[in-house]
Amino acid sequence: MPACYETRHDRGDALPTHRHRTAYAALVVEGSYEENSADGPLPLRPGVLLLHPAYHAHGNRFERSGARVINLVLPAREDLAQAQARVVPDLREAMAIFRRAPERFEELRAACPLDDELPAVPAWQRGVVEALATSDRPIADIAREFGVSAEHASRALSLSYGMSPQALRREFRWRRALALLATPAPLAEIAVDAGFADQSHFTRIARAHAGLPPSALRRHVAGIKCVQDATGPTALQ
Repeated sequence: MPACYETRHDRGDALPTHRHRTAYAALVVEGSYEENSADGPLPLRPGVLLLHPAYHAHGNRFERSGARVINLVLPAREDLAQAQARVVPDLREAMAIFRRAPERFEELRAACPLDDELPAVPAWQRGVVEALATSDRPIADIAREFGVSAEHASRALSLSYGMSPQALRREFRWRRALALLATPAPLAEIAVDAGFADQSHFTRIARAHAGLPPSALRRHVAGIKCVQDATGPTALQ
């Protein structure tokens, strides 16, 4: 049975960028806060269901009010490559599913449309982030292409995405590597294809982000996929 737990945060609290080893769903019950990640800023309010992939890096700011959130641990999902905010049709029913009927989670998820109240990120920021995700060009050159200095880009992206440009680039490399670990490709090849300097560089990042060397991380990823293959792609553990 998936683990369900509640977290409470006071006004003014902040959680620095962190990761969870498992995928999980967070349902905002009271208050509001903002989550920042490589997927952009997500303003969260009661009734928003936020889905996180495993090993997803994000930070949270509870500036205007505190918040109460209930969380449900999920198996990693092959169709969930980034954070996803949805709106539940009935908060009371969603809370009951989290707490007493987690086997109905997929039914709840299917009934929740994507949140259409997400903030607009300036076009230049989106352009810089896309370039960081798809190229190894110097950050200063990318910033200059979009008419800003590297210093301004760093300040703005840290506010919107919760990470500096260099940290965002590492995060995108990490996500590519996680996806490639589900394939039979050799670890050295995965390291290069994901954008790391070499396998040793990838190993250092894997230990920092997951607490595991790439070989053990691959077994963990494969174990999750085996559960999905045996029980169905949307089944819960």
